[in-house]
Amino acid sequence: MNSNSFLLSVLSGILIITMIVPSLPMSNSDYSKFIDSVMNHNDALSDTDNIITPSLFTEAYAAKFSLKINQRVFVPSDTLIVYGSGVAKDNLILSLFDPNGGTVRIDYVTVKDDGSFFKEFIYWPQPTKNLPFGQYTLRVVSSTQASNTEEIQLNFAPGLAQPTTAGEQHSLAVKLDSPTQVSTNSTFRIFVQVTFDGALVNSDDPDLLGSSHIHSGNQTINLNNKFTKLHEGIFYADVVLPNDATYIIHAIAFYKGYQSHDSKVVTASSSSIGTIQQSVNELNEKLRSANKDLAGLQQQLNKTDSTVQSAESTIRSAVEDTRKEISDNLNQVKDASGQINSLIIPVLALISIIIALQISLFARIRASYR
Repeated sequence: MNSNSFLLSVLSGILIITMIVPSLPMSNSDYSKFIDSVMNHNDALSDTDNIITPSLFTEAYAAKFSLKINQRVFVPSDTLIVYGSGVAKDNLILSLFDPNGGTVRIDYVTVKDDGSFFKEFIYWPQPTKNLPFGQYTLRVVSSTQASNTEEIQLNFAPGLAQPTTAGEQHSLAVKLDSPTQVSTNSTFRIFVQVTFDGALVNSDDPDLLGSSHIHSGNQTINLNNKFTKLHEGIFYADVVLPNDATYIIHAIAFYKGYQSHDSKVVTASSSSIGTIQQSVNELNEKLRSANKDLAGLQQQLNKTDSTVQSAESTIRSAVEDTRKEISDNLNQVKDASGQINSLIIPVLALISIIIALQISLFARIRASYR
């Protein structure tokens, strides 16, 4: 086997690995590791002087390619076809990213001896939460030189047959409203507004916000079937956070094949502002109750004072009447005493006369017996 055939065999062997997981979603970090592993294999080959000749090494790293796709707007049941031209035997890594930047599919295609390549890359199914309508990015990277990269923006849209360069675009928007400070193990409420092309979404479908969740580290709280429709396009959910931590609330809406999301950061604490406010409210309630009791006591005191004043006035009036009555009685006694005196004096005088006459009579009778 000559050096050129050996190089192509090794490269083909490395890239065949991608055929095992061509359709699995992959994070950006996993995608970077995958690309780095392919490039590291190529670097290892370049360090073996007795296998790769300098002329072949220079040709590989100077590889360029042109990239084309069959259309720019795709609908369900369409197929994305990738084709173009490049350096013969070059292996091109194909990657498709969704509107949120997540990896949808990774595959590869080898440039033919005539310098052309052709690949039916993906069949577009009906939209799902993992494959919603929106703008996608196709990235193609040369396996021999990572700097040789091309990207094309394309759209996955609803409808029947679409033009090859433009399609009907819709906008799904989500707005999340929640407090930033909450108390641990206390219920609080979050609100979500969902609009489609600027209009409020009137839907009772539990899957509309079924992918929404709250997470902190390895802990995830699923909000599926937690939302209640308050009004057209406005939904709420009552939530309890079990631990003191910082949580991220993700409100994710999926409607008519489109997906949108919004996030908020919430801090849960057993001594949060909400708890302090609750304590202040309880203290205010107790103060209001005490003030109410004091007001009632003051009212009772006022009534008692009024009763005492009334009693004092009554007693004074009674004393004054009694005093006047006594004075009148004394005057009557004085008058009666004067009348009695006027009657007794003549009687005493008459009695004195009678006694004197009796003494005179007794004296005469005694004298006659002598």
